[in-house]
Amino acid sequence: MRLNESANRGAAIALAIRGVRVFPCNPDKTPKVAAWEEKATSNSLMTEATWQSDAPSLPGLPAGGNGFVVFDADRKFGGPDGVEAFHSLCATHCVDLATAFVVETPSTGRHFYFRSEIAYGNSRGSLPDGIDVRGVGGYVIAPGATLPDGRSYRVIGGSLDAVPALPDALAGLLRPKRPTVTPEPHLEPAADAVTDRERAFANAALADEVAKLSAMREGSGRNHALNVASHSMGTMAGWIDLNVAASALYEASVANGYVAKDGASAAKGTIESGINAGMNKPRHLISESAPDIDISAMVVNGIAAFKRKHSKPIPAANGKRTVTLLQGSQIAEEAVTWIWDGYLPSGKLTLLAGAGGTGKSTIAFNIAATITNGGLWPDGSRCNAPGNVLIWSSEDDPADTIKPRLMAVGANENRYGVISGTIDEQGLRCPFDAALDMDSLREAVSSIGGISLLIIDPIITAVTGDMHKANDVRRSLQSIVDFAAEMHCAVLGITHFAKGTAGKNSAERVIGSQAFSALARMVLVAAKEEDSQRRVFTRAKSNNSVDTGGFSYTIEALTLHRDIVATRVVWGEPLEGSSRSILSEIEGETAEDGSSKLAAAKAYLLDVLRTGPIPSKELFEHARESHDIKIDTLRRAGRALSIEPRKVAVAGGWVWELPIRIPQRVGS
Repeated sequence: MRLNESANRGAAIALAIRGVRVFPCNPDKTPKVAAWEEKATSNSLMTEATWQSDAPSLPGLPAGGNGFVVFDADRKFGGPDGVEAFHSLCATHCVDLATAFVVETPSTGRHFYFRSEIAYGNSRGSLPDGIDVRGVGGYVIAPGATLPDGRSYRVIGGSLDAVPALPDALAGLLRPKRPTVTPEPHLEPAADAVTDRERAFANAALADEVAKLSAMREGSGRNHALNVASHSMGTMAGWIDLNVAASALYEASVANGYVAKDGASAAKGTIESGINAGMNKPRHLISESAPDIDISAMVVNGIAAFKRKHSKPIPAANGKRTVTLLQGSQIAEEAVTWIWDGYLPSGKLTLLAGAGGTGKSTIAFNIAATITNGGLWPDGSRCNAPGNVLIWSSEDDPADTIKPRLMAVGANENRYGVISGTIDEQGLRCPFDAALDMDSLREAVSSIGGISLLIIDPIITAVTGDMHKANDVRRSLQSIVDFAAEMHCAVLGITHFAKGTAGKNSAERVIGSQAFSALARMVLVAAKEEDSQRRVFTRAKSNNSVDTGGFSYTIEALTLHRDIVATRVVWGEPLEGSSRSILSEIEGETAEDGSSKLAAAKAYLLDVLRTGPIPSKELFEHARESHDIKIDTLRRAGRALSIEPRKVAVAGGWVWELPIRIPQRVGS
């Protein structure tokens, strides 16, 4: 008997659209894919493609991966009645299940869903027989799934868009998941190895996190921010007294009202969980990372000296080219190293593309400043350790453009440098040429202790030949790709969108040959809203992470000393969706009909939101089906009316409402 493919496909896609990550399971409910927790996705297009395959699949739902704790109450013949036991347990602890999200399993068992920011595992803790728990590292078959015999997982209570928080009484019966991987001994800094530099960095980081947390207010993601801050401090075990850090973070949670609203145990649990997770990923000592750049090693006679020291290749014995083979057993698998998790992979080529005026170089300099200071990324995570940055720019002057922009964002000037040129064999200064000077650059980078990032602005500077010909682009950029891998650094190449490509796949809009996007492991894109200062930054392609989401931003001008004017990026709210939809939203309608459609959308929002908030999905569907209003137009209208969608649940749960409630007319 085959699975009901239509029902399971519909269930999987519906969950993905609502922001729930899913993965395919076999008819016997075992995962079809290895590393299912990491490969689970809420990308609706990827989900649809997976369930269009020939092999039928049940949708699996990673519990912890979606922020859930699921109590799995079984009913088995001759065994304990887990459902009755769970209801009795809740009655004993005064837990109200009226709003719980409950799914009936094909065997008449129950899945009781709760949301939790604390990482609980699959340990039963103190639960009665017949009840299991699914958290981080666990999964359940998703609501709406149908087995081969026609039985299904039916929702019998509550809503997935309003899964209640895990009650303290039930949380007290569980044990937070502890790190299961012991850090390698050489990554654990000995007490005498930690210097004043690490201690100062940790104290500054704690002060930064406490200040940020203390200023937060309800609805701004206090629990998530507390978890991120706790994780960051955990990575600095040995650099700072973690009890002091935990106490400071707790006091910040008292100051911002989190403890008053969610309770002391919730705050302490989040802090403990975050610190434990961070301790499992210890930072390298700053003293072991790249030293401050000595720019003198890269000018005048430096390059020539490195050329003389560079060894020559050994010719093959038979004088012929030979192919080298590498057996699978000889390959040591390793995880991708991220400089900015999910956005900037180390050892890879990343492109940053966009139309003119979007501030691509300014974004790149903001990234450089974060790396040189070991600062915070737009998503609130912290750069692991300060690193060195090199900039190769054929368009911007180092004195009047590059340095002022880096000053505007507070970059550490001892940790960045500019490739100003090379000295040839005759001692003459000439422009840097990637076709000739990459070996010399390797030597120069090695002499300064390595770099974390090389910025190439624009990337076409590195191309010898025609940038529209794939062979020329591949041949030229291969040396850049090799450099990134060999020097264990990220390379960020800046480029433009081709004209007339609006509405197309974002990665395909990069100017020149498609080989640019093909060689890059990550393609980031930027766009600007017409007649507005609002801009967006998003992922168009990612070979090593998800390729959705991003951030809004604006470009701010400020005056430095001596009337020097520079610009910097001011990051805004996080964005959801594919890069194509994000860019489509901000690039907007055509001039011919944009204003009339925007006016209609604004009138629609004022009307339907008059009586209160409406879920985003319901609003989008109604606007499109009943009024032929596109989502991007609706979002533009929302911004014009100062409507800010807010999230009311972990799994999806976005709603729209007017900033000021309009009184309903009598008799309406």
